[in-house]
Amino acid sequence: MTDARRKRLEDTLSGKQPDRVPVSAWGHFFRHETSAEGLAGIMLDFFERYDWDYLKVHARASYHVEGWGFEYRPSHDAAVAHACTAMPVHQVGDWRTLRPLSTDTPALQEQLTAVRLIKKGLAPGVPLIMTVFSPLDIAEKLLDRNAALLKSHIEEDPAAVEAGLAAIADTFARFVRLLVAEGVDGLFFSTKWANNVKLSAEQYQRLVKPYDLLVLNEARSLWCNMLHLCEDEIQLAAMADYPVQVFHWDAYAGHNPSYHEGQATLGRTVGGGVDARTLANGTPEDIINRARGTIRNAQGRNLLLGPGCSVQVAKTSDANLRALRASVELDD
Repeated sequence: MTDARRKRLEDTLSGKQPDRVPVSAWGHFFRHETSAEGLAGIMLDFFERYDWDYLKVHARASYHVEGWGFEYRPSHDAAVAHACTAMPVHQVGDWRTLRPLSTDTPALQEQLTAVRLIKKGLAPGVPLIMTVFSPLDIAEKLLDRNAALLKSHIEEDPAAVEAGLAAIADTFARFVRLLVAEGVDGLFFSTKWANNVKLSAEQYQRLVKPYDLLVLNEARSLWCNMLHLCEDEIQLAAMADYPVQVFHWDAYAGHNPSYHEGQATLGRTVGGGVDARTLANGTPEDIINRARGTIRNAQGRNLLLGPGCSVQVAKTSDANLRALRASVELDD
């Protein structure tokens, strides 16, 4: 028998009217995410506590780069991210020294173990989505999120950056192949660079897209791939041919399209609905009003309701998360 949550997502993605709009949320649990067991345990606890419709694994971001020599000091504060203590790229020429990683790299194996533990703890059929960054986002993480430095490297020697992107994409194409074998239902493929603040659409399509697709093509057999377009002034139309079933963004970032506009542009399912700032600082009534407004805007179809970007878990109350969950059960 098909799990009701999976059917709800399948109906939504196929354009059918689901019994209600699916909803989920995710965020960093810094004190728990530094081991496979800790990550799996907190992901399952968060999923079960709020009865979400799918589990999106919000892994430690640096798992992508630790194999290349990125090091960090773990945080013991729920509201403070881990601190970078060493990074392998400083000068533009350093990109040419990167080599593809083995998938036996401990940080990658840790994530595969976490996926296995999560699947073991989930009811059969519950959709499981794993987070993987765009190769250019991984490159930025190799610089401890110094976007300005990465942009200067792109301008100075794009071929050197591309050499690094090739090594990154090769690594994560093989990693995604293993995720598919583990039985995940989709990727949450995240990019902070497909926006006009950082690169033009032409630059992104020329420099980044080939490496994105090397990774995403390994997930084509999956049924619930999500593309997260982070930050403001996203290049939604330029990304419309990406091989995903869901496009996810924050419609309240300032200059981004509404979800209804996105549906018209894409002809596919969209995701988001309540921005992280409102989730952290608003009242339960604010959450419900924003969520119900999003549902009305999307006419209750082809929408996965959730945060527009990562929930600030330590700043977001239980009452607000419960309001997000309850919003899909209400009538206007």
